[in-house]
Amino acid sequence: MPGSVHRLFFAVVPDAGALAAAGRVVADLRAAKTIGGRWTAPAKYHVTAYFLGDHREPDAPVAAATAAAARIAAAPFVIEFDRVVTFRGRYQVPCVLRCTQDSDRVLTDLWQQLDRALSRHGVDGDHERRYVPHLTIAYADRMLERPIAIDPIRSPVGEFVLVDSVVGRDVHEVIGRWRLAAGAEAAPGS
Repeated sequence: MPGSVHRLFFAVVPDAGALAAAGRVVADLRAAKTIGGRWTAPAKYHVTAYFLGDHREPDAPVAAATAAAARIAAAPFVIEFDRVVTFRGRYQVPCVLRCTQDSDRVLTDLWQQLDRALSRHGVDGDHERRYVPHLTIAYADRMLERPIAIDPIRSPVGEFVLVDSVVGRDVHEVIGRWRLAAGAEAAPGS
């Protein structure tokens, strides 16, 4: 779309079973009126693996991101979500599913690999930013007083994707996919 802002990011998308379980957690939170706000559409559930920023001219960043992604060597892994938390955002209060420590480690390893590969391809990522793996379920009307434990939600991860989210449109378009190779060096914690 001419003149559009393209929000680009790499992501990991949980499998159908994990997405359904996340939907049940959301339904329980909504029914209990634990928190209110703007709920994320289930079709948009993902864990951001690396945020590439907003671009009016996305061709060059997409080409660099595609070349960088081809350099990633990681084995398939499992992610596990075990709690609901909120944290302060710049403009909103994200309500998210947070991962276990082991899942945080493996996702952080993927983030670090992407960061190094992107740097080699001329993409200057946000190196000052602290990576906190999570799956956003809502933008809440208030902070939770404490984390809410949930039954563990586990998902195998066999690929990561490049997503183009045109700002103002309510859709995430997958524009690239990369399989994680079983013979690759396993990421820590996998």
